[in-house]
Amino acid sequence: MTPQVTIYVITYNEEIMIEFFINHYRRNFPNCIIHVYDNYSTDKTAEIAESMGCIVHKFETDGFDDDILLYIKSNKWKDATTDWVIVCDCDELIEINQEELYQEASLGYDILNFEGYTLMNKENNIIDLNNMKYGFRDVSYDKYYLFNKNRIVDIGYNYGCHKVNRNQPKAITGDPIIGSSKIYRALHYKYLSLEYCINRRKMLSIRISEFNRQRGFTQEYIHTEEILMSTPHLAHLSINHIFESTELTKILN
Repeated sequence: MTPQVTIYVITYNEEIMIEFFINHYRRNFPNCIIHVYDNYSTDKTAEIAESMGCIVHKFETDGFDDDILLYIKSNKWKDATTDWVIVCDCDELIEINQEELYQEASLGYDILNFEGYTLMNKENNIIDLNNMKYGFRDVSYDKYYLFNKNRIVDIGYNYGCHKVNRNQPKAITGDPIIGSSKIYRALHYKYLSLEYCINRRKMLSIRISEFNRQRGFTQEYIHTEEILMSTPHLAHLSINHIFESTELTKILN
């Protein structure tokens, strides 16, 4: 039987990405269920998701709070009525389809492996998601996005959920988790344009929670672009520096 998939995604002001995100997963998994956990976006993210048939859950935080985000990503998928789940952000698109998942499930695998690639538009400030082709290998997005929830009790995400401790995922029965040896790609649509990134960082900078500030999380959002550029030990976090210094290769045809 063809495996069914439920997708869990957290959003805040993602109206530029949300339709592209939904179309990607509906194309690859036509019958998927998509749960959108929206942090009270002030744009049309929630409205777009609802109009496209997603199940939208509103949740409130005191700003950008990794503790609450970690809880959602570590637990909400346990309520899925499908065997397989995808846990991701709105800018993360994994390259696997229903037929490929069927083959993996038929072989008895519980969890799939992914290599991360971040896409970047250095050409101009025109955002064209369908024509972003260049980027770079990004190991911070090598993580578990897709797994069988009937076999796993704890996926093992850390704060930020950018990396998974590979020793952490635990099977419900205590038996070893069986992972496929095949590696799929995970595409991270972060650098849509220089202007987009600067504006998004400004937006997020005013939403850093006290929890994150006390622990030094999301440090790149705390400072202005000017402070980052003028402070040697923080300069690598500057959006301008990232765009100027990053070498790109062709990722998509």
